Amino acid sequence: MEFFLSLKNSFLLPKKSALFRLNRISMRNTIVYISIILFLLFVPDVIQMIIQFEHTNIPRSMYILQLCVIYPFLIIFLAVTGISLLAGISYILKGILRRKLAYQQLWKMTAFALTTPLILHVLFKHTIHFPLITNGLPLLVLYSIMYRMIITYPKKRWN
Repeated sequence: MEFFLSLKNSFLLPKKSALFRLNRISMRNTIVYISIILFLLFVPDVIQMIIQFEHTNIPRSMYILQLCVIYPFLIIFLAVTGISLLAGISYILKGILRRKLAYQQLWKMTAFALTTPLILHVLFKHTIHFPLITNGLPLLVLYSIMYRMIITYPKKRWN
């Protein structure tokens, strides 16, 4: 149930009320949320990989092992690493805008803000085969959401 509330609030970002509700979610639930989103979004790729098994030179058992064990762990590892890098860029943006935010808050905000850009990326990947649109537009959407969320927070005071 919390997953669906998180999903709903992620779609409502950058609204202030959704932002503050999502910031109350634990880091564990945030990682579970992003894992479920990635699992759902990469199901078409897994199905395509199963259909195209005949074009591989490895044994079927090894292929299934890679698909069921290694692929999900790789996706989760890359997601955590990618979110960390994107949150680092948001941290720089926070510094430029002089707002009071910790990296942990930005990490969570980035994870939830990625919902719409990830969906756009998967849709573009399967419909439009132009890398600038497939990768650039979701990043633009992400950072427009991040900018609007960051300016919600108060500015730092200079003593």
